[in-house]
Amino acid sequence: MFIRFLKTTVALGVAVVSCNVYAQSGKPTQIIVPYSAGGTTDRIARLVANGLSQELGEPFVVVNKPGASGTLGTAEVARAPADGHTLGVVFDSQAVNQYMFKSLPYDTFKSFDYISLLVSAPHVLTTAKSYGSLDQLMRDAKARPGEVSFGSTGVGTSNHLYPLLLASLTNSEFLPVPYQGGGGSFLPDLLAGRYDFASGTLGFFLPYIKDGKLRALATGGRERSPLLPDVPTVAEAYPGFEASSWVGLVGPAGVPKEVSDRLRNALRKSLNSSPIKEQLLAEGFVIEASSSEDFIARVRKEADRLGKVIKENKLGEQ
Repeated sequence: MFIRFLKTTVALGVAVVSCNVYAQSGKPTQIIVPYSAGGTTDRIARLVANGLSQELGEPFVVVNKPGASGTLGTAEVARAPADGHTLGVVFDSQAVNQYMFKSLPYDTFKSFDYISLLVSAPHVLTTAKSYGSLDQLMRDAKARPGEVSFGSTGVGTSNHLYPLLLASLTNSEFLPVPYQGGGGSFLPDLLAGRYDFASGTLGFFLPYIKDGKLRALATGGRERSPLLPDVPTVAEAYPGFEASSWVGLVGPAGVPKEVSDRLRNALRKSLNSSPIKEQLLAEGFVIEASSSEDFIARVRKEADRLGKVIKENKLGEQ
C-alpha cells in the first residue's frame, strides 16, 4: 500500500524493508490493554488497532490483561522483546503508579518507548447540587473546610487526584468519597446529590449535562470545550490548573526507530481520518497523535505535579 508514495527504485527497496519489519515473522502485533474490555482505554485501543491494520496492511490485535491497577499488563509490555510485535496502551495512571505502589515490576521511564500520545479527554467538574458556578463551590469550600465532598472511582485515580490538586492550588480542603468498581460506580450517588461534586472526562458526563441531570461548573482543558462553549475553564479562575485524562501507545524500551516512526505516521493518518476523528471529537476527546518527545514530556509533567499531591495526602502504599 506504500507503492504510490515511492518515486524511485531505491526508495522502493527501502520501503519494502520497512514494510516487512513485522511480516518477516508472520505473526500479528498484539496491543496489550491492562484493563478489562469495554472501558474507554479498551475502546480507544480497538480503534487504534483497526486503524493501524488498515494503514499498514498487517494484523494488530487487542489483548486485555487487567489487574493490579493496570500494572500487570503494563509489566508484560515492559518484559516483551523490543521487536515491535508487542505494544501497550497506557492511561493517565501510568504517570502516578510509581507513587501509589511501593514497588513496580518496571521503571516508568526506563522500561518503555513512549511512541505516541493518542487522545486526551478534558475533565469537567459537575454537580447535582444548587451550586451555580465554580466560584460558589469554592466559596463554600472555604467556609466549610473538609465538608464539601467529591466522589471518585477510587484512591489515586485521576478523578480523585485532580480535585485534590485544585484544593492544593486554592488552599482549600475537600472531603474525598472514593468508590470501588471503576467506571460509573460513583455516578448514582452524584445524580442523587449525596455528595457535592465530581470531576471526570467530558465524554462520560456529557449526556447527563445535556439532560439537565448534572450542571457543568468548569472544564479542565487549556481552552473551553467546543461541546460546552459557555462553560468556563478552571484555569480562567485559577491559572495553571489543567485536568485531562489521556491514552497513549508504548512499547518495550528499544523498539527500532524505523518501527516507531512507521507506527506514529500510521497513527496520525488514522486518528485524523473520517469517521474516526469526527466520532472522537463528538465524544469530547482531543486528537493528540503526538511525537515521542511530547508524549514523554506529558507523562513527566503529570508525574511531577500529581506525585506531589499523592505525597501531600499520603495516598500511596506506606
